[in-house]
Amino acid sequence: MIKVRYLVYFEVSAEVGNHLDFEEGGPGKIFGYLMSRFAPEAVYTEAGTRNVFMVADLNEAQMTELMLIVSKKLGTYPEFTPLILGEATPGIAAKAIEEAKKAP
Repeated sequence: MIKVRYLVYFEVSAEVGNHLDFEEGGPGKIFGYLMSRFAPEAVYTEAGTRNVFMVADLNEAQMTELMLIVSKKLGTYPEFTPLILGEATPGIAAKAIEEAKKAP
């Protein structure tokens, strides 16, 4: 399986967030697990909300696992946006343009 870098975004509702805040271990328990399990390159939370942005290299099985964990534990579905490193973009674009020119 090939890993692809994704921007993973999910919104944690106030109801779920408030519940997590008062659980044993609080929200750190599940978020700590996500960090250790998926080793994201970067993680950000949106100021003033519980919305999460993380950048991680994932294969199809890991995407599915992350979706299952987030939906079960946080009551929402993550959005996965595939990313290309900026430095790789010109080469990828040039190859794609050449291939696209072959289309009838």
